[in-house]
Amino acid sequence: MKLTKLFCAFMFLASISRLSAQEAKTDEKKIQEVVSIMADPISMPPDAEGNVPADTNPPKGMAVSEILKRAVNFVKTESKKYTKGNGVTTGSKAECVISFPYKPKELNPSADVQGSISIHVSIEAKEGKYRYTISKISHNAKIADYSGGDVYSEVPKCGSMKMPPDLWKRIRSEAFKQSSIVVADLKEAMLVSSTTPVNTDEW
Repeated sequence: MKLTKLFCAFMFLASISRLSAQEAKTDEKKIQEVVSIMADPISMPPDAEGNVPADTNPPKGMAVSEILKRAVNFVKTESKKYTKGNGVTTGSKAECVISFPYKPKELNPSADVQGSISIHVSIEAKEGKYRYTISKISHNAKIADYSGGDVYSEVPKCGSMKMPPDLWKRIRSEAFKQSSIVVADLKEAMLVSSTTPVNTDEW
């Protein structure tokens, strides 16, 4: 009887430790996705009648070199929504830091949290696919004492005495909203050929 109780207790503790391990794995402070991308169709020369035949070759994954060039173009291209800095290319990866200005919507916020939200973006290239990672999402106030820091933290870096929970919740919500804007822009940029000039004037 005692052995049965001991065995049951051991299994219960083992299941708890397994659950906590799974929770730790899912609690990663990043947004990540692998996106498949096919090579652009080959443009065929027109026939005698001037018709351009369709590319009948079977579709294949895009080359790593082209994917990386597109990633570099995304890092280099300026945006009216945010600023990019610290652009780096290493091996088959391009990365940068994106910064959005942050200003509270309320007229008299309970804390002087005006400043910026920064996001680290990396794009890794493989044959026929790329993986983007959005990480290190952080709120930085102009007055350092009111910086919230890592938006995945339940309590802001400056403490809940200086930044009330409802204000921190709004900042975190805005940070994740801005992250989704970056993801949409990145995916759109990765569909543009690397031969297309970047930072051209829009008409």
